[in-house]
Amino acid sequence: MSSPDSAAHQFSICRVCDDSNGQPHYGTICCPSCKGFFRRVYMSDKKFECYRGNMCVIQKGTRNICRACRYKKCLQVGMNVKDIRGKYTSPQSVEYERSSSAESTPKSSKDTEMGVAEAMEMAQVYMNLEKYCENNYCESNMCREEENRLIDRMLSSTVHELIQKTSPQCPRFKRDWKPLEMLNLENFCRSWSRSIVHFLDFATRFPVFNQLSHIDKRAWFISRLAPCSFLTMAYQTRIEMCEGLLFGCSNVFPLKSDRWIAVETEHLRGLFSSITETMFSFVIYPMMNLKITDLHYSLLKACVFFSAGIVVTSVSDKGMEIMRNEYTKHKNALMKLLMNGVERFSQQTDILFQIQDVQNTLERVSAHFDQEIQYFHFLGLPIVKKNLLVECHINKTC
Repeated sequence: MSSPDSAAHQFSICRVCDDSNGQPHYGTICCPSCKGFFRRVYMSDKKFECYRGNMCVIQKGTRNICRACRYKKCLQVGMNVKDIRGKYTSPQSVEYERSSSAESTPKSSKDTEMGVAEAMEMAQVYMNLEKYCENNYCESNMCREEENRLIDRMLSSTVHELIQKTSPQCPRFKRDWKPLEMLNLENFCRSWSRSIVHFLDFATRFPVFNQLSHIDKRAWFISRLAPCSFLTMAYQTRIEMCEGLLFGCSNVFPLKSDRWIAVETEHLRGLFSSITETMFSFVIYPMMNLKITDLHYSLLKACVFFSAGIVVTSVSDKGMEIMRNEYTKHKNALMKLLMNGVERFSQQTDILFQIQDVQNTLERVSAHFDQEIQYFHFLGLPIVKKNLLVECHINKTC
């Protein structure tokens, strides 16, 4: 017959992972492993995201696979952060990272006048945002095949599911901007998928984007994905001084025509030969000529994001007005920085025209990219038989 002391130490089933050694902790029954995990996550103030659609099964043998779903399960079964000792300040919300980036942007104003100091402050915010997006990667023990399966599942989802983060996502592996291999279908799919989640991280850090209606958010995401992604590729190409367009997964499309034959797929050769030449002539070389810095680039990307573009979208009048006001504010800030110290009117005009030409080129390249993707779809190439790519590049105005 068990004594009262031994009965007090009897184990129950952990309500988080179903381990058999659960005991009362933090307002529920959990095992020592889940107890320690819950405390560590709370104390670290880290934000975790699930890239498998927030549907991971948390059991004893799988509990370490996804920290986001495990922490969510901890909260669902009643674990209470107020019972954690040793921390007296309130927990940082998941909005912390947002406030450290674009949410600290000055509020919209119809006043278009802006000083250099204010423009510099705004540029610093967006440079921090860009650094956050570029460094927001997860070290994982996934093999390449498993990563590709997850990418395939993301591409089979919808834009709405992606924005709501209810679908699987491309693993946020570290992007490599070194030209180590030629572009092919497999690494193009990986790099463009990685660009999609990079843009997702970028767009959802803007307060005004998050304030749009669901319909407007979807339309704006689709409209701005390609121009912003191509600008990032162009700037990284310029930073690396590479003689070819970099895609971010160690892959490159060469600028010189005599090297195009090294790209094994004729469809990719046909698509990116003209895009690469155009990007160098009207985006990369002008950025070099203008001596675009990280601060300039960050503001330019914000301008591209807030631009209405050249493709008609289904954004409401209210949503369009919000984004148009933001575009005016950010364009003024960019020009204030670029023209700081430039006194001659002819030089100022030249800067203005070059920046506008860069933006127009990004829109033209994106439209051409969409047209070629539609051609791929017509040919029946499996790479574009995916819901997400169809939404973003084929049925953009739907």
